Amino acid sequence: MKAFSRTIRHLSSLLPPDGHDRSIRYRRLDYVNEAAYSCVWSLRFTRRQAVLLAVLAVSAMAALIYVVMAFTPLRRLLPGALDHNTRARYIENTLRIDSLTRVMRINERYLSDVEAIISGRIDPDSARMAHTAATELTDTLVAASDAERAFVQNFENSQRYNLSVLAPIAAEGMAFYSPAPGAEAIPSADGHYVELKGSRGQGVDAIYRGTVITAYIDARGLYTIVMQHPNEFISVYGGLAECYTTRGATPLTGSRIGAAGADGTLHFELWHKGNALNPEDYVAF
Repeated sequence: MKAFSRTIRHLSSLLPPDGHDRSIRYRRLDYVNEAAYSCVWSLRFTRRQAVLLAVLAVSAMAALIYVVMAFTPLRRLLPGALDHNTRARYIENTLRIDSLTRVMRINERYLSDVEAIISGRIDPDSARMAHTAATELTDTLVAASDAERAFVQNFENSQRYNLSVLAPIAAEGMAFYSPAPGAEAIPSADGHYVELKGSRGQGVDAIYRGTVITAYIDARGLYTIVMQHPNEFISVYGGLAECYTTRGATPLTGSRIGAAGADGTLHFELWHKGNALNPEDYVAF
């Protein structure tokens, strides 16, 4: 404490004098041992010395914070301090968690439907189970109206048996997921592809489990993803602004593999053994 007092007095001596000594008002800080009625230490300082002490304390605290944030792992908490690789891993892990959550919810809904069928609470031939999980996962800020719900129900009823009636034998038992749930499907004139019009940055999902054959950037600077599915089906997703998968990856049904561009448009094709198929005959968009 004596060394501390000498330091304060020395720094105070470097400042301009206050004037006549009798005009200086001193403050004193005493530490008293009440049990022994004795003063352990006493610190006497002027107003200038108190201000100087406060400035030194603030400066020391600022220097300590700078050292901790600049030379320790805590600097990663600062905005923009993450390196590119770490940020990319965080984004990839977040997308994987989102995809796993979606798959878990779909599986939970499927098991709930199976339980309802076994218990006899619903008719096994009901079309209600077609895409209940997909509609529940659609992001929206406005609640669906009665007319919209009726339209969705009628659409599900009309698309329920597409795979068993219109699809080839290879598609039996395969329930294709919509690549862009909630997007408007605009078929081509020749029926070989579908343009899906969604919202800005529309998420793009894998229609079925499989392996990514390639993921490349076209002349427009947009991504195209090609996936190989069981029974020799191939799906093509074009016009993507973001690609969340790589060649050789094995996404599951409904996994998020990319995002559409600013206009929310997705170019989708479905192939089987080298023949272009009409996607509307196989996928309930």
